[in-house]
Order: sequence, then structure tokens, then C-alpha cells
Amino acid sequence: MRWQKGLALLMAFLLLPIFPALAVEETAAPAFPRTRRRALLISCDDFISQQDTGNAAANNVQLLADTLQSDARGYGLIRSFTGRIATVSALERAIRETFAAARPWDTSLIYISTHGIFDEGASNGTAALLLSDGKKEERITAAQLQEILDGIPGEKILILDACNSGAFIGKGLSGGADRIYFAGPDYKVLCSAGGSEASFYWQGVSGEENRGESYFATVLANGLGAMGDHAADANMDGNITLQECYAYIYDNYAASTPQVYPQNAQDFVLYAYDIQQDSDRVKAITGITFEDNLLTAGESEITFSFTVHRQTEVYYQIVYHENGEWQFDKAYHFQDMEQPDGTVSPGRKQRTLSLDTGKGEGYGYAMIQLITLDGGIPVFQGARLLCVQPAEGDIQLSVKTDAAFIPGIGQELCIIAQHDKPCALSVTILDEYGDTVRRLSYAAPSRPQQLSPAGSTFYWDGKMNSGEMAKPGKYRVKIRVRIGEKTFTCESEPFELLMRVRDPQE
Repeated sequence: MRWQKGLALLMAFLLLPIFPALAVEETAAPAFPRTRRRALLISCDDFISQQDTGNAAANNVQLLADTLQSDARGYGLIRSFTGRIATVSALERAIRETFAAARPWDTSLIYISTHGIFDEGASNGTAALLLSDGKKEERITAAQLQEILDGIPGEKILILDACNSGAFIGKGLSGGADRIYFAGPDYKVLCSAGGSEASFYWQGVSGEENRGESYFATVLANGLGAMGDHAADANMDGNITLQECYAYIYDNYAASTPQVYPQNAQDFVLYAYDIQQDSDRVKAITGITFEDNLLTAGESEITFSFTVHRQTEVYYQIVYHENGEWQFDKAYHFQDMEQPDGTVSPGRKQRTLSLDTGKGEGYGYAMIQLITLDGGIPVFQGARLLCVQPAEGDIQLSVKTDAAFIPGIGQELCIIAQHDKPCALSVTILDEYGDTVRRLSYAAPSRPQQLSPAGSTFYWDGKMNSGEMAKPGKYRVKIRVRIGEKTFTCESEPFELLMRVRDPQE
């Protein structure tokens, strides 16, 4: 069944429209150092070597621009380029012009939305983003982009909304990364997908109006507060950290696996707002919560709740992951018929849907998406990934890690847990005596990260459960999975946490 109101769900990787600068840069020198924030939003829409991506990125940029404008700390400059950046030199010029006034205490945010290119099995150094205006087209690699950004003083926030974007930070890759980019205290990076995954956008058509955004940008903007919800602020203190933002996207963005660097940036505030001020812009639906996103083969019902703020039409879409791909073309759609006219009244709602767990071998992945009609146009409200593990049987569990890493220079340990079926993984770091120093996950449902062999990735920043840095030495990773009445465990070979290697010139 296809969306009867004009909703089409297509694979893509982003675009953005051209908007003038949204604020005038302040030029007066401060009497004392005060952080100034600047942002550059870039997208490509028309391509030579890849499929054009419509107008979804234009809406993405508008979402992000609106969100940044609402940051209580203020942005001195927000610039947007759509369809004009087609060469590496043009991108470098836009970056240098936008952040020309940056100082060591300032923050520079760069958002890039376009096609991502990466061949599975190749060095992650070959991953690239396409720069194109439909007439000219070039690729930019992580090494080239870092070389440009290294010349900008201060803290850099890099948000990549593209297929395979995790390869730029060496995450979500089948064999791990052979090169590390954007490591160290100057960089904070958020990617829409792992190095082996595609990114997706939704598109809706009503009459002659066209509406669409990437799932990633929609969830990011909603989590930070573009519509007044600030749902990513887990402790509701008015400061949304990078870690809170990542955790929110991870839970509410089902189509691919977001990646972040550093893995646990709990102290870096990505967005701030006034907790005393109510917004006059609120989404039709907020507060989407699921009772559980881990099921066992044979279980079919999933219960969830949400809050409706104004009378609207609500639809649910179930998409199954089969043959290594999300089957958007075979999605199932259901309209919530709470009212005779097909609308849902305001208030807190609880719903239960049934999955077709008889598909295939009875286990796998599915996503449930909530969509409303706003003025006749479909609007994506949120989603949840569901992991359905087998009721019994072996999952061929194994684990491998890097041989060593140096947290002192910003490196993180890559952990690849291989398993050939969906499952819930508990991952712990053990010291040489077998004692637990860090628990990375507890019964965390796996996701279809498109790894080969199939599996899941985890990352350790070298910190213990206490938050203090672990001592240099040898450690191991232990992974535990329970399937039915049987528990599977495995341990990695020892790896080394090394001290920082001092530069001879220091």
C-alpha cells in the first residue's frame, strides 16, 4: 500500500536552499573574551553523477537556521549556500569568509548536506562528500575538509547529513577505521549515518506544494527545539549537550545509525534555551514514547504513547528491513480513526500496533513512523526502530577491537561485535584482573548497521564508570547476549590503552 495522500519516502542525502545571512556579524572587539558563534549551512541539490534530491535540503536548512536563531546564547552570523558550492576551492572560500573573525574562544558550526560516497571495504580515507551545482562537481574527503577547518581557530562543530558520513570520523565501518580525522578537543562531529549506511529523506506532495526533509534533520531540529519541544534536553536544565542530542537522535531516528565524536560529550552544550519561556510554535505531536523496542520472535504487539496538541490526522507507517535494505516501497500505512472524520483530538494518547512477525524467519528489524497531515501536507513527526530477536538458536557472537589506542590525543577504541541475528547486547570493559571498569551498554537492542559480517559497533573513550580516565595498561571487552534460555558471551583479545606520546618539541 502506498501513501494515499501523496507521501513518498525516498533515499537521499540532502540539499539546502540559498538564504541570505540571518544576522549581521558584530565587529566591535569585546573588552574581554566572550564566545561568539557563527554558522555556515551548505547543501547540494543538483548532481551530475548522482540522483538529484529535490527540495528536501532547502527545508533542512530552514529547520536548522530557525533552530540556531532560537539558541539563547545567540549566533552572530548564519550563512546558507544552496546549489552554489561545486568545488573544494569554493567550499574553502565560504568557510574562510564565514569564520574570518573567529578567535580561539569562539565556536564555528558547519552543516553540510549532500550525497556521500564510500565503497565498502575501501580505506575510510577515500570517503567523500559531493559538491555540485548540476554543472560542475567535485569530491571532498575528510582529509581535505579537516585541512581547511584546522585553519579556523576555536571550537568546530561539524554536522554531516549524508550517506556513509560516519566514515569521516571512522565510525560504523565493517572493518573499523584505518585513518582517524577530526579527533581532539577542537572538534565535535555529528553524522546522520554510519560509514556503511545510507541516509534517507521523506517527501510529501499535496496539490502543487512539495514538502520534504531528511529524517535526520527533522529529528535533530525537533530535539533541539525548533518547534518548542526541546525533547533532547533529558534533564530539562535548559542546556542540551552533544551527548543528550545524540541520545535523542539515536532513539528517535530509525532509518540509519547516527554517529558522534566524541562519544560521550556530556559537558559540551550544543544548544541552550530559556526554560521559563514557552514557545508559540509547537509540533502537532510531541512526547512519543514506546514501552519497549526489543521484541522476541512470536511477539507481535508494540504499545506507544504520544501527545496531540491540535486536532489533526495521524497516520502510522511500518517499514520492514529485508534483504539488507529498508523496504519503503512496501511500507504498511494505517490511519488513526479516533474521530468519525478521521482526525485525532488533542490530549495524551496510547496506541498498540501489531507487527507481522511471521515475515521471513520471524526475527529482524522494523520501524514505526508517525506522520500527520498539516494543511493537507504530510509531516514526519518521529520514529522508533524495533529489534525483533530470535526466540532461540545461536547468533555466532564474536568481538574484535583495535590493538591499541591513545585517549590523550582524542582517539577512541573501536569495538566490533559480530552477530548474524538481531539481539540485545551488554558490553563491558574489563581490566587485566577481570574487573569491570566501564559498562558501555546493557541489553541494548542492535540496529541494522549494514556491516559485513553483520554486527554492531561500540566506542570507548578510555573513561571509567566514575568518569575518570582509566590507567594505561591492557584491557579486554566482554559481550553478553541472552537468547531465550541461553546466554552467549565472548571476550576480545587484550588491547592496550596507551599514554599520550609527547611531541619532542614540547
